[in-house]
Amino acid sequence: MPPDRPRVLLVGVLPGAVSALQAVLGPGADVLFVPPEQLVDHTQGVRGERRPTLVVLGQELPSPFGLVHAVRPHPADLVVIAVSTAETEGELAALSLLFSGDRARHLPASQADRLPGVAREMMTALGRQRTYTTVRAAAQYRLGAGTAISRQMGDHLFGEFLTQAPVGALMLDASGAMAAWNNKAADILGLGEPESLGRPLTSLFPETLHARLEEHLASSGGEPGADPGAVFERLRPDGAAQALRLAPQQVLDPEGRERRLLLVEDITERLRAQRQLAERTSHALLSAEVAAAMTAPGPLPERLERCVKAAVNRLSAVFACVWAVRTPAGDRLDHTVCADGPADGPTPAHVRVRRALMERVAAERRPALDEVPGEDSTVCVGYPLVSGGELLGVLALGSTAPLSSAASGTLEGIADQMAVGIQQDRLLHRLRATTQALEHPLLPPHLPALPGFDLAARYHPHGSGLHIGGDFYDAFAAADGRHVLVLGDVCGKGPAAAAITGLVRHTLWAAAQHTPDPAHVLDLVDRALRRQRTPFCTLAYVVVDTTVTPTRLHLASAGHPAPLLRRANGGTTVLDVHGPLLGALGQVHHPVTETELLPGDTLVLYTDGFTEGAGSYHQRESEDLAAVVAKQPPPPGTARPADHITAVLMEDAHAWWGERLRDDLAVLALTALPPAPAAAPEGSAAG
Repeated sequence: MPPDRPRVLLVGVLPGAVSALQAVLGPGADVLFVPPEQLVDHTQGVRGERRPTLVVLGQELPSPFGLVHAVRPHPADLVVIAVSTAETEGELAALSLLFSGDRARHLPASQADRLPGVAREMMTALGRQRTYTTVRAAAQYRLGAGTAISRQMGDHLFGEFLTQAPVGALMLDASGAMAAWNNKAADILGLGEPESLGRPLTSLFPETLHARLEEHLASSGGEPGADPGAVFERLRPDGAAQALRLAPQQVLDPEGRERRLLLVEDITERLRAQRQLAERTSHALLSAEVAAAMTAPGPLPERLERCVKAAVNRLSAVFACVWAVRTPAGDRLDHTVCADGPADGPTPAHVRVRRALMERVAAERRPALDEVPGEDSTVCVGYPLVSGGELLGVLALGSTAPLSSAASGTLEGIADQMAVGIQQDRLLHRLRATTQALEHPLLPPHLPALPGFDLAARYHPHGSGLHIGGDFYDAFAAADGRHVLVLGDVCGKGPAAAAITGLVRHTLWAAAQHTPDPAHVLDLVDRALRRQRTPFCTLAYVVVDTTVTPTRLHLASAGHPAPLLRRANGGTTVLDVHGPLLGALGQVHHPVTETELLPGDTLVLYTDGFTEGAGSYHQRESEDLAAVVAKQPPPPGTARPADHITAVLMEDAHAWWGERLRDDLAVLALTALPPAPAAAPEGSAAG
């Protein structure tokens, strides 16, 4: 395909939006569907030289912000549109602070109908930018190659043209001494007659540059690998810094003698502007890296270490580290993470030398500078980490040179970012502990032991332990000697779902103590839910009757995915068990299905996270799970076949959904164990 043919990479885009995009962009662009984990591979290359590319991050992605940073949008050849959901609205709103509108756009889901128009607008702007860049590069190449002088005027360059030229021109003799110059060169270099005639050009520059300058002049700009416009810096007689671009050429004077012509350009202001831009860019990237690190998942020390390493790299520092407050009173500081050597190595010098400075920063809660170099030969500065009025620690950075005011401002900014991240991490730990405390009574502390059976369960709440899930399971003995297995899913998440789960579990247990018959128990649960006017609940309910041989199962479903039955020979079927939701429809009837559980057979109950884990995206059928169970049988002779099957299903679900998983997962399995082989009669012998 043509190297300049534009392409559109779609990641997590809803199917309905694809046809609209293709209709607007037309056949002139290649539209590709790309998995999130392969997006960076499709966008690699030198910025400004890649194929013109538009990346569309759809609302099916749980964390699009990190992908925007990973592809590194650039207005010359790669732009990004990110469609947000309610969960990602907050983080994507920060795009406008980090990227200009011609690099990355944020489009709320409520405005998703604007996606085709915005895509066409950004692709058009991308085409204009590439055309402008190409034309400008060609013009700069012709100018840098000296077309206006060497090719238009020939080799005879003395005369009126050079004298009045707006470009500085300096003639050197064979020894490198200055023999002639035009008005512009005299102004740039401060040359005058006769004191400058015959003076070596190198005398105008620091001695440390002499060898490099002589090598550059000898190249005459025409040798392979030579830099025709190398930059050399010096101090003018008035003490001001000056940066000069020097381009040497071999020419002939009017008498035919070979001379070295040096084109001189003062780029001091341009270089200063470039350095300021580079510094600001580096500071912006540092802020972005710290923001990405502090909002990324993972242990807090690892994220803080990423921050201090970024500070060292972006600011060319000697070290950067975080000292954390270890007591509520804030009177103890401990060196926590550092970008100066391994954590298990010898104690860095700045930890011993700079403790007093860190304690002063913590006590005064304001930045402080220790201008006297310590034994580590660095100047150290500390910034307090304060969030919500609470001192959390100190950020320290050491440098061999004083920091600029811009760098100091950036460090204050990232100190605020890190403080907020530390505070959020503490709050998340508290929330996680609260969540676990609320979830604890919603699941049985342990599963009962059923002689002759293996009973196993697995539960994985959605998220990072911060959300109370709606899935639950239970197993208990009824008063008549039969056993009850329950697996359900209440509508909603959080404390409200926890309350409903508690109501359902305790109603199930209390009702089953009278009689575990499905019709009786499910009717009471339905009435309890409707009485409290709670959201609905789905449920798989099984009565295991071990008083008969073979074991008899009585199964009922209230709007729940159909159970699986794996026979001893590996054949796995989806049981035809269906019934209405609980708490939603008024007077309901739940049909009961009966089947035998023979030795080696396994009954599997599961929640809809296994089939609808990513919402409407790429749903699975119960038959798919049956195939997974059939293809991965328990190892021969294992004592825990049910546990093996629950582990297989949980691993398969995580592999199938990956980062798209948005629901809880719960699975409960019961296996009738084959009878143990009869012991040989005492005293018998083989033979």
